[in-house]
Amino acid sequence: MEKKSKVDVKAKPGELEAYPHPGLLFPEVLKEEGVEMFFGIWGGHMWPWIDPMIKEGIKHITVRHESTAGYAAEAYSRVTGKIGVCCGTVGPGSTNIMSAVHQAHLSNTSVLVLLAGHEANDDGAYTLQECYAEKLYESFAKLAKRVIDARTYKFWFRKAIRTALKPPRGPAVLEFELNALTGPHPTENNLFLENWLKEPIPPTYPDPKAIERVLDIIYSSEKPAMYVGDEVMWNDAEAELREFVHLAQIPTMGRRGGRGSLPEDDPLIWKSADIGVESDLFIILGARLDFFDFFGNRFQIKKSVQIAEALDYIHPWVPTEFAIQANVKTTLRAMIDYIKKNNPSPPSGREAWLEKVKETEKSRVEYLEKRALQFKDVNPVHPAWLSKVICDTVDEMYKGDVYYIFDAFTGSNILSPYIQAKFTGQVIDSGPQAGVGHGIGQAIGASLGCDKKKMVFAMMGDAGMGLHGMDVETAIRHKLPIVFLVNNNDGWIGGSDAQYGKNLAWYGIPEGEVVPHYVIPDQRYDLMFEAIGCHAEWITEPDQVRPGLERAFKAAEQGKTAVVNVKVDKRPLQSILDSPICALMWKHLPWNETTRYMRKMRAKFLAGMFPFDKYGIEPEPYDRWDLKDEDFELGIPE
Repeated sequence: MEKKSKVDVKAKPGELEAYPHPGLLFPEVLKEEGVEMFFGIWGGHMWPWIDPMIKEGIKHITVRHESTAGYAAEAYSRVTGKIGVCCGTVGPGSTNIMSAVHQAHLSNTSVLVLLAGHEANDDGAYTLQECYAEKLYESFAKLAKRVIDARTYKFWFRKAIRTALKPPRGPAVLEFELNALTGPHPTENNLFLENWLKEPIPPTYPDPKAIERVLDIIYSSEKPAMYVGDEVMWNDAEAELREFVHLAQIPTMGRRGGRGSLPEDDPLIWKSADIGVESDLFIILGARLDFFDFFGNRFQIKKSVQIAEALDYIHPWVPTEFAIQANVKTTLRAMIDYIKKNNPSPPSGREAWLEKVKETEKSRVEYLEKRALQFKDVNPVHPAWLSKVICDTVDEMYKGDVYYIFDAFTGSNILSPYIQAKFTGQVIDSGPQAGVGHGIGQAIGASLGCDKKKMVFAMMGDAGMGLHGMDVETAIRHKLPIVFLVNNNDGWIGGSDAQYGKNLAWYGIPEGEVVPHYVIPDQRYDLMFEAIGCHAEWITEPDQVRPGLERAFKAAEQGKTAVVNVKVDKRPLQSILDSPICALMWKHLPWNETTRYMRKMRAKFLAGMFPFDKYGIEPEPYDRWDLKDEDFELGIPE
């Protein structure tokens, strides 16, 4: 080839470029730790480590917004059990990804966050994208470190990953200062040894006497109920859980990552809180009691046994007969072995209890079916009918073997009880962070984590779609089998008219001005995403739901990501809006000016706070899924 410039000269490697350089250490450590992919967006401060990572075969999933990268890494970790890795550049990258990292903190998920950092010599000088991620993240990350010496890179990588994986799991954040990154390749650090461990560290094992004691308590109980959480998922203990439950004949509920560890069509499943309340022994297995179960108060626990590897998952406010701090998989195996060896017998009352649990669950399922049918002809589509059709379609097409992602405030809440989860970790949501917009990234991370082996169904709200919808393009680009369904109710927090009147009239916004909290009605998300390559459906009638979903799933099976946009009835309320905490949050609304529903809810939940007796006010029944027009009326009739 003819040389066309004086720069067309071959040089000795390492003379005319920085080689070797510190960025080469990144793939060395990450590949040893089993990292196969990471999610994020690159920037100039990151090039010295992004480039060698990709060059060495670690797959970079480029997203459209950094927070999508964090949500994808979180879901990837929950699906695979491995560390989820995401990245962002200094300044806007570090701040954009923050909500997703906070969610990983609250969901106890192992995520490694790699962030670029500005040059230390310009600290405090308003340099380009100046930001201090260590300070930003130190309040909630398990580890947040600004790494300023390339000799320590390998040490901090290993420490961060170990910290993120240690129960209770969580995010670890490393920020890489630019001067160290662009300096010379460092000498080896004496605090890092490659392949230091010849065999895996065995999990913690319970004391045999503790196993005997716990089983004595369990087998003395007539009405036990078990509550199973994330540790069963993280420790791949599904098989042990199922064997133990059937051997000991214990009714079981799975929550968060534990949901599906016992299939929810099993005769031993319980979901009604009444069963938890009536039980005489509440067995908490690898689970965190959080806000959504009122920290356990929902079940009025009288006596418990607690088993968890993370001390934070053993709750000191719960009356407890005995607690074991050990790996749940080894503990379940030890209990199984003890039962098989000693063949203990439950008390005579256990059989009647199991029958009651079975009948209660049967009644719950029948009630949901009846409720959905009640709304089968409602137009726009009622979320209960939509939920039933979704689950029926998934069960018939895939025998329920689909990941469900929740990111719709009202729609996900109503869909959840209709799902009968079949495997551990099948349902993925935002947990106690209760955020918005996570579903796009979680669907991407879950699909890549299971290597496209399962269909992924993401229930999106139009708010979440508005926040992160452009990352649907990431799913299209990677040909991911995902169906995004938009629960389209035209705004933020469906059901707001119940508190503020039709079109939020309580605010008194002058006619012609834009009303807050709502968006332009009937937004055609289907057309938006069809334009960039999605299979798209626009559904406005209840009888269109099933055929539209079937077409969407078939398209997704062929690698054509689908968006199903459903116009839904905006009147039904999410359960949290009909609760004491929201009654408190709205107690500032003047009684004489608010809606009839709001007054009914206040009388129901805040009876001890206001002098209702003085006015002869008594609680009245109402149906949060089927509020009447009169419930939306503002003010007291003259």
